[in-house]
Amino acid sequence: MDISDKSFEIFDISQPVDSKTACFPGDVPFSKEVTLTLADSGVVNLTAFTMSPHVGSHADAPVHMEGSLDEGDGMASDLSLRAFLGPVTVIDLAPFTGGIGVDQIPAEFQGQKLPERILFRTRHHIRYDVFESDYAFIAVELAEYLVHEGGVKLIGLDTPSVDHTDSKDLRSHHILHSGGLSWLENLDLSSVLPGEYNLIALPLKFKELEASPVRAVLIR
Repeated sequence: MDISDKSFEIFDISQPVDSKTACFPGDVPFSKEVTLTLADSGVVNLTAFTMSPHVGSHADAPVHMEGSLDEGDGMASDLSLRAFLGPVTVIDLAPFTGGIGVDQIPAEFQGQKLPERILFRTRHHIRYDVFESDYAFIAVELAEYLVHEGGVKLIGLDTPSVDHTDSKDLRSHHILHSGGLSWLENLDLSSVLPGEYNLIALPLKFKELEASPVRAVLIR
């Protein structure tokens, strides 16, 4: 596939990241430090930044929910790239808040083989600078259904988490991981119509982090 071909449409479904970007309550927001300016060096501008890897569009790694950050297993660098690259189906539920259940799976997929990758569009507009505490998440019944049906490699949401912000056990996280699924959070699907696309949303090769930002795009 030659994406330079003008017949391909490219949709950027990543949320912007800057000093205004909202993050999960208690997490570390994005901040920037200018370490060298072109005016001072005569050569380059240089910056450094600090933020949680869960800021903006990102993928969680297994060590986010289990294991030890000191052991080096289940890090962002260990995520399967195949899950984040390939055909994807966008399902439009917008506007929707609360737990996404099996009833929200379109009838055309009920009893049929599910797509390998599914993105749930739940918002008409994204306010990336506001943490929306009332958001759509993956209900436990849907997580179990996706695992039981088999064949699904990845799901994605335009909200902060596959679990509710008040969850104390992250059951959907654990169920999806135990079933071999990967997931994307904090996407921006506001300008995307439901249907079939190709997804590219590769996590970075962070060997010591429990998540990774992604630059997520859909190609049609």
